[in-house]
Amino acid sequence: MTYRIFGPAFAALALLAGQAPAQERLTIAISGEIETLDPPFSQFQRSNEVNFNILDQYFRYGWADSGAGYGVADTGKVEGSAFESWDWSDDNRVLTLTLRDGAAFTGSGNPVTASDVHYWFERAFGTDAGTEWNAVTAHIDTLDAVRVIDDRTIEITFSAISPWFFYLFRDQSQAPIEAAVAKEHVTGDDAWATGWLARNSPGSGEYSVAEWEPGIRMTLAANPDYWDGKAFFDEVVLRVVPASANRALLLQSGEVDIARDLSPDELALLRDAPGVKILSVPTRNQMIMGFNTTEPPFDDPAVRQALAWAVPYQAIVDGVFGGQALPSAGPIPVEGQNHDPSLWSVSTDPTKAREMLAEAGHPDGIAFTLDIAEGNPVTEQIAVILKDAFSQAGVDMAIEVQPAAVFAEGLGQLGHQAWMRDLLWYVDDAGYTGELFFRTGAVANWMGYSNPELDAVITSLGATVDPGEKATLAGEYQRILIGDAPSIAIVDMPFEIAMRDDIEGYVQLPDNLLWYWPLRRAQ
Repeated sequence: MTYRIFGPAFAALALLAGQAPAQERLTIAISGEIETLDPPFSQFQRSNEVNFNILDQYFRYGWADSGAGYGVADTGKVEGSAFESWDWSDDNRVLTLTLRDGAAFTGSGNPVTASDVHYWFERAFGTDAGTEWNAVTAHIDTLDAVRVIDDRTIEITFSAISPWFFYLFRDQSQAPIEAAVAKEHVTGDDAWATGWLARNSPGSGEYSVAEWEPGIRMTLAANPDYWDGKAFFDEVVLRVVPASANRALLLQSGEVDIARDLSPDELALLRDAPGVKILSVPTRNQMIMGFNTTEPPFDDPAVRQALAWAVPYQAIVDGVFGGQALPSAGPIPVEGQNHDPSLWSVSTDPTKAREMLAEAGHPDGIAFTLDIAEGNPVTEQIAVILKDAFSQAGVDMAIEVQPAAVFAEGLGQLGHQAWMRDLLWYVDDAGYTGELFFRTGAVANWMGYSNPELDAVITSLGATVDPGEKATLAGEYQRILIGDAPSIAIVDMPFEIAMRDDIEGYVQLPDNLLWYWPLRRAQ
């Protein structure tokens, strides 16, 4: 019989015996490069995942065992992470937060202070990027609303009741960075050290970046002093393997422990492979096709609506996902809060789509280019099916596969005529997603879409906690977006991940990020 002692006791015994403790390494095959480490600009899944693991978010969700071989985050249970406690004023407009005692930055060992948190807010408003959106959406309107009380205490004054504050501030980008270190890398033309922080992260999370070979691998080292205990895996190696078939083979051979972004076909082949397991988890993740609504032909809602009738929803569910998905039915996921199926009357009808295009002034159909990011076989498969289906409605759609960074830049600059990617419902609330995606000028409004009527609905959704009022407003939200069709939700996808069968401790997060800290290898 073999006994194994974990943690500091094991390390001490090993040193007494004259040997170093064995290093535990987790190797993950990923499809492409990590785009950035700078939190305000972390809008991409790989970048988000790394930041989630190297930063100590202000809050986190609790989680529980699903009974199906994995844990599931409880979005109704918010726990402290960088902050350990907080108190609301009687009118719920002032929040006093206390940082966790003993928390330290991984690089310097210096304590995390309220001044570092204040600097996070300074950068949020100064960079005019994603973290500012989170702050303003939480009704923290200006930097003046954030006040340092002492080294461990900060006070926030909200301009209105903030129903989304805790959900927004457990986001991967919402975490302190060491202000003094960041400021050392400010230059005359880079007041917020964005160039340096894109490649470096002075955080206080479960891991830190030990080595980064762009395009090849990134190695993360466990933080031995993390407040909730050191992670089981001493190192996490993110190995860039662009071809999904190669990622699957590396997993099957045992050269990697987890393979990301595999196609449904590859997952199906791996289900019975020795030493491999597939976790399949229901989600509210939708595949979205978006249009540049500021330029022809997609400045016309009638053209966009016509394409909605040409989408082969069920064929994609069956052909790409083997039936393990749901056809989308509007801008709120089928399993989402306040989804109203009665508002969705669209079905697959290429003849009707052709007729609608003719009525919109395109009797000979239209031609356009759909841009997608490389490295995601599911997106590519769906794009090919759409191309064939659209041709039946007189639509000539070209497909352009772009490097992830090029694709991402195009989203922010409205550089795509049309695009396709997934939309993660981080929070099961239409108002939250509307603020992120559909409001005029929203940080992820990659359609250039604007409708004042919808803006008013989104504002109202963010100002009420009454369930009945929320349901009514969510109905209006769906009605407007189905009519305007700035984007088309195509399929509500499950989240499936392939790993070696000795990897345990997986926790499904609502944003489909892989959390390395609770993972361990069965002994």
